[in-house]
Amino acid sequence: NAEYGEPFGDEMQVGRLVALVCCAWVTGAAVSESSGGPLPAAFSPDTAVAPLRHPDPDPGSPSWPNQLAVAIPFHISQFHTKLASAMARWSRPEFAPCSGGASALEGRATLVFLYTGDPDKDQVGPNQSLRSGLAQLWNQLGEKVTQCFGGGMHILELSLDSAHDRYSDAPCVFFNGMLERVREQGVYDHVYQMETDVLPVKPNWLDAVLHETVFNQDCERYWQRGSMAHCQVHQGRLAERYDVHINGNSIWCLRDPKLWEFLDRVQAFYPPGDHSGVAGCGTAKWAEVGVDHAMYRFRRDPANFEYLRTIIHLFTYTQTMLNKCEDAYTVAGIKADHPRTFLVHSKAPYLPEAVLMAREAVVEVFQRWPEQDEQARLQALIGQHGWGKHQLLAHLCQSAEAQELIENNNHPPRCQQLCDQHRRLFANYPKFCQLSLLREQWVHWQRDKLYLWSADLDPGPLTCSMPVLHDAGALVHTEVDSPSCPEHMCKDRLKLLRADSGRGVSLDPCPNYMRHAFFEAYKNDPEFERVDAFICSYPAANCELFMPFNRSLIVYVTWSAFDFG
Repeated sequence: NAEYGEPFGDEMQVGRLVALVCCAWVTGAAVSESSGGPLPAAFSPDTAVAPLRHPDPDPGSPSWPNQLAVAIPFHISQFHTKLASAMARWSRPEFAPCSGGASALEGRATLVFLYTGDPDKDQVGPNQSLRSGLAQLWNQLGEKVTQCFGGGMHILELSLDSAHDRYSDAPCVFFNGMLERVREQGVYDHVYQMETDVLPVKPNWLDAVLHETVFNQDCERYWQRGSMAHCQVHQGRLAERYDVHINGNSIWCLRDPKLWEFLDRVQAFYPPGDHSGVAGCGTAKWAEVGVDHAMYRFRRDPANFEYLRTIIHLFTYTQTMLNKCEDAYTVAGIKADHPRTFLVHSKAPYLPEAVLMAREAVVEVFQRWPEQDEQARLQALIGQHGWGKHQLLAHLCQSAEAQELIENNNHPPRCQQLCDQHRRLFANYPKFCQLSLLREQWVHWQRDKLYLWSADLDPGPLTCSMPVLHDAGALVHTEVDSPSCPEHMCKDRLKLLRADSGRGVSLDPCPNYMRHAFFEAYKNDPEFERVDAFICSYPAANCELFMPFNRSLIVYVTWSAFDFG
């Protein structure tokens, strides 16, 4: 249920079930639990959210929904490039913040802008102050949208020292300042940090966020509720580093003083350094800059285990918001793959097309994230030649890196896919399409017959059985490595295996290594894709070499080879 996804015991499961039943009785709709739990029954991925009604009209009731601040931190440079377009999206019916109508949730949210500077002096246009610009954006939303924020729109100023006005510091200053300034107002139980690159993909997203805060006034259920990274794993090597940190664009509960004790501990554990001039802003390790990384790694450090056991349940996942890192996405794709998601965080909508194309191409071909200079070089080529995605992929498939992989029998699958699907387009690229052309030849070679393959180390058994197999309509190819083999059976294109009088017919000195090496040598071999079955007789035990290829095995055990291998 919490961030590590540890299974609960039977008592915990029963308690969780009772809690859900009680919530359904009080509200008339089941309330969403942490990661993987059901959304309220009123929630439908494609329809409006029914209002959450409360039988008790007293707002002071313990189960009355909380006051929520939707906090948008931004830099003045983002006003036109991100903020204006993001807010304009809310005016479209398919991305409206709330369902409207009488609702206990209506009026419980306030839109709060966090800004470092003077909103009255800083200009966003000719003779227009930032404060005036924000008011204009607010008014352009229209009444149907502004009424979703019953608390209206407010601006809170933050201080940012010039020494910290850099990427490694500023977001952490914003985050810490956001929590403190919103808490100082004394009216908010929760704050949802919604950066300018968080965009709705469904209507009623504010209702969905508000539902997440119900029954958490005293922060009993969580301090932070958000999303781990749901993007490709190559950027930041997520899987390798087991990085399941909850992104800072989360819902935070402000009513528990112990949250600030936790933040103090994190800042003391990770002091300022070369990675950042702000305490608690990362860990000094690669790809771990930011308060969310520091909080996650603090919780995972063995030195904090005893403390962790008292707070681990207060960091939970939800599908309401989805962190896509810097991956491109479509609204239709999110709805299909993540039907419970309302908001997506990704830098991709604001990145140039050439940047996204270069990253995607390198990931597809080499299964890694591009280096910074490589990224710049590819972007220049895209601009210089006007390349599309296929031309860029073809360029990468002809690169020295790709050729080295091909020579080591590690053909990039994406390159072969291009050759298979667009043969005419890539007819001028024989090097990386060679495997595809061979595969095409083998696939259509004598399809009316079964193709059997053997790498026995003695021709005797197969010499006897070959006529029977031919009469049955099979084609038999042998790669026999033996001084006594007939010419038509001797090895011609055998890889790796060879007879050795010193070790006989076994896979010594290391059978595990030999099995793995044999598979690596043949896993992309077009001929093996044509093979219907493998024959093993001398020795029969060597059939274990062919088991990973998922083909039929014909085991011909002769008396002289029964115990070989």
